[in-house]
Amino acid sequence: MIVERDKFDAAEFKKSFLNRQTVLYSAHLQSWPAFEKWDVEYFADNYSEVPVVVKTFATNDLKVEYMSMSSYLKRVAQFKSSGVKGEFGPYCHDIPIFVLANQLVEDIGEFPCEILPRWYGQDWSRYVQFFMSVKDAVTPLHFDTLMTSNLFFQIKGTKRFTIIKPKDGKYCYRKGWRWFDVDPESPDFDKHPNFKNVTIETVDVKAGDMFYMPPGTLHHVRSLDDCISFNVDFHTVSSALKTFLYIPNGMPRENVTYNYLSLRALLFKAESDKLYKRYKSYLSYVS
Repeated sequence: MIVERDKFDAAEFKKSFLNRQTVLYSAHLQSWPAFEKWDVEYFADNYSEVPVVVKTFATNDLKVEYMSMSSYLKRVAQFKSSGVKGEFGPYCHDIPIFVLANQLVEDIGEFPCEILPRWYGQDWSRYVQFFMSVKDAVTPLHFDTLMTSNLFFQIKGTKRFTIIKPKDGKYCYRKGWRWFDVDPESPDFDKHPNFKNVTIETVDVKAGDMFYMPPGTLHHVRSLDDCISFNVDFHTVSSALKTFLYIPNGMPRENVTYNYLSLRALLFKAESDKLYKRYKSYLSYVS
């Protein structure tokens, strides 16, 4: 069951939710400058040359392109004028936005770095991945590739998350390491009969909300509006250790390396900055 809270309590989060429970904090970000400032025009006027990765998801296909923010926004305008369904629209996806445009950190209010392990919390902005999507854009069912926790911040628009617990992943017809063949919004039970055994939850994450998913949570994401958001994927010692149990299940070699670096940084604080120089390529790898 997805827990909902009107007020964020760091002590409760670490005791009751971290690595355990999906939780939504309503309207937690509404005091942030980004909540008022971030929109298409703001990025077009101030960050037009930021390089972005643009993904276009389609049935059994994924197209990845590299371009500037201004080129992406032109692509969005062209797509919206075409009348094509937004589900297959261009999606600015997994961008280390504060590394590329560090001044954007000034638009963030009080960040909950106290709930992150020290390695992530002391420099949280370098672990952020940014998303900008058109209405109806979809990220198909998947789990986060390093089996990390996912702390998600919705700045503009509403995203609908369809959530499935890791224990039900065996009924979802996995393809590759982290993607699944089932469309949980409209499952084909003739093609995927075992999906009938799955318990599904949905939650609408609205502008100003903060949302947390534990490691391994399967999620399908639909933008109900044009959206802007970002997240931080992070490990604790226990979640990083657990990932090595998944090596026989097809975890890519790169993932093993990044999880090993995370574990070392969490255990040996003096090495954390040195290890980040090797870890930071993950921000491009996940894109």
